[in-house]
Amino acid sequence: MKPDKSFGPSVSDQPIAIIGMACRFPGAPGISAFWRLLEAGGNAVSEGVPGSGLGRWGLLFPDDAVQSEGCRFGAFVDDIDQFDDAFFRISPVEAELLDPQQRMMLETSWEALEDAGIDPEGLRESLTGVYTGISNDEYRMLVVDSSKPAEAA
Repeated sequence: MKPDKSFGPSVSDQPIAIIGMACRFPGAPGISAFWRLLEAGGNAVSEGVPGSGLGRWGLLFPDDAVQSEGCRFGAFVDDIDQFDDAFFRISPVEAELLDPQQRMMLETSWEALEDAGIDPEGLRESLTGVYTGISNDEYRMLVVDSSKPAEAA
């Protein structure tokens, strides 16, 4: 069976417009900081693992040599624990169990609407959708393995 190339990528000469943007990246908590990092040719990779990361790596790689050499560098987003659950009408327990990627998705979706000059509150009961995706499931596994299995279930 030969691949059907009619469904491949296509190039269009039609213009596009980016109306609102938001982001969170290592070394860049927002669009302005991200542009500055890019313009400066910056590098957000740092040595060491913040928070509990080293403990987790220790479980995965018990050999001290691997921990000190193999997992020395990383790029980490700051303030992932600063989610305002009340703002999004999420209970504190649910927010604690919510994947940080999902928390950032909620925050940056709101920020992108604001960046576009759209009042997110004005969209209530309108026919508006935000479509997004998240691919990693590691956080759920960490929560399931946590000391709060009843809440995680």
